[in-house]
Amino acid sequence: MQKIFRYPVPAHAHHNPLFSMGSLLMVLFVVQALTGSLMAFYYDPSPDGAYSSVDYMQFILPFGWLVRGVHHWAASAMVVIVVLHLLRTYLYGAYKKPRELTWLVGVVLLLITVSFGFTGYLLPWDQKGYWATQVGTEIAGSVPAIGSALRNLMRGGEDMGIATLTRFYSVHMLFLPGAFMVIVLGHLALMRRHGLAPALVRRGHGPEKTVPFYPTHLAIEAGIALVVIIGLVVAANLVPAPLDLRADPTDTTFVPRPDWYFLFYFQLLTYFPGGLEAIGTVAIPLFFFGSLVLLPFVDRRAERRPWRKPITSSAFVLYAVAVIVLTIRGSG
Repeated sequence: MQKIFRYPVPAHAHHNPLFSMGSLLMVLFVVQALTGSLMAFYYDPSPDGAYSSVDYMQFILPFGWLVRGVHHWAASAMVVIVVLHLLRTYLYGAYKKPRELTWLVGVVLLLITVSFGFTGYLLPWDQKGYWATQVGTEIAGSVPAIGSALRNLMRGGEDMGIATLTRFYSVHMLFLPGAFMVIVLGHLALMRRHGLAPALVRRGHGPEKTVPFYPTHLAIEAGIALVVIIGLVVAANLVPAPLDLRADPTDTTFVPRPDWYFLFYFQLLTYFPGGLEAIGTVAIPLFFFGSLVLLPFVDRRAERRPWRKPITSSAFVLYAVAVIVLTIRGSG
């Protein structure tokens, strides 16, 4: 037990909040698991009862609005934190040998975190969630060769209905949390085996100073987690979790707007209409995630400083600018 909690943390990591993003992601997952479990006591996963049960939690159940609000804002916080975690890993060159597998596991965590948002969107069975999921499954249906089968697998048939809702609910409540925990345990095991990335610029000579994880570094991480949790409660008070009108499958005039972390992708698809759709739905996402997967095996030089890696740094800036610009245009 002593060995597990008193492992040394390098001084540069102890003083840099970005090195606490992994722990904060796990804290947010626990918050999501707790709030999600509380809502599951009252949630009815059927098209007839889903909206009524969420409406009851939001407006009648004591503190139901708070639990749902914290769950809603923690979902967005998880996306931000997992992106910051990957960003820190990239900036410190922590994807290089021998940490290639650690980086790949982080990319999988990003996909799982975003999948939480996508599968949870439908569960209130309101207009916004229903039609955004309709569009999302249609996007899956545009994949060449396997699109129709993939869309029907997600929906449980040709059209959206009770099979769609129960599948999304099961994936959101069972499969994704299980996958997340397994991946996190593997991520922690790899981190303990290879250690944290060393500082980009060393000051002085000799081995770098370290602090014990418990209690010194743990106190820093607990403080950051406490601030974030308080922020979630404040956000739930100031901006309650949204709930649109009950889903109406016959209202084809409704224009869905996804959560902010999907805006860039929906905006991207507007530039590839008709026969070009597969470029936006398949080619560009495959290129983006493929470049993340291949990064440790392409950038194999020992140099880790971003300003000394013009190609990968330029690609990173290009990706970041593209996502920001598309998000802004999609929110307009």
